[in-house]
Amino acid sequence: MATLLWPLGVLPPRELMIDIAPRSLAGPSSVSGVSQVVASDAGIWKATYAGIPVVDDQKVLAWRAINNLLEGRLISILVPIWRWYQPVPAEADELALYDPVPHSDQSPFSDGSMYQGGVIDVTLASSIPLRGVTANISIKSADMIQPGQHFSIEGRLYRVRTVNYTSETTAAITFRPPAREAASVGARLEFDFPVCRMRLASDGEMDLPLDYGRWSFPTVNFIEDV
Repeated sequence: MATLLWPLGVLPPRELMIDIAPRSLAGPSSVSGVSQVVASDAGIWKATYAGIPVVDDQKVLAWRAINNLLEGRLISILVPIWRWYQPVPAEADELALYDPVPHSDQSPFSDGSMYQGGVIDVTLASSIPLRGVTANISIKSADMIQPGQHFSIEGRLYRVRTVNYTSETTAAITFRPPAREAASVGARLEFDFPVCRMRLASDGEMDLPLDYGRWSFPTVNFIEDV
């Protein structure tokens, strides 16, 4: 079964937090106050969708359907990240390149959805081994790629750490966390619609208390599925 994608168009959060939670251990402090901390560079993604407007029939039923499919922490879900601050070409909004497109007869699919493609075109010019943190990339269409931006490969989310442009169309990057899976030359770096494969942080995250049985603005916490 394909991994479920959170329907950002139906249940968008008012606030989104996604960050890498460091993995560290610390011993007790000595008499002088010194404490030794041992940390791993791997980290793990954590995310919060806050203030999700569940305010009508469609949204309540969509929420219940997702809750049923996830079965608490049992099933993973792809959690999308907003496109803000990504290397979107300047002309993308002016030319409406992200707008959905119907069939040639102007009809949508049976569920009302339409075609929607990516605009940013960045691929790997070198392979990435398991737990690798560097890559050479080929840039066909993108604005300036900068540290702090996100991309995903096969549902695994990464954050750009450093960028060194070697030409107008090539660059060397480092990223975190270390690669969860190996990736081959030619693999696409998803900057348009980056996602992270995650699970609910607890079995009760999808509990839905409805004000007067009708609406709610719940918060959901996720943790990376590693």
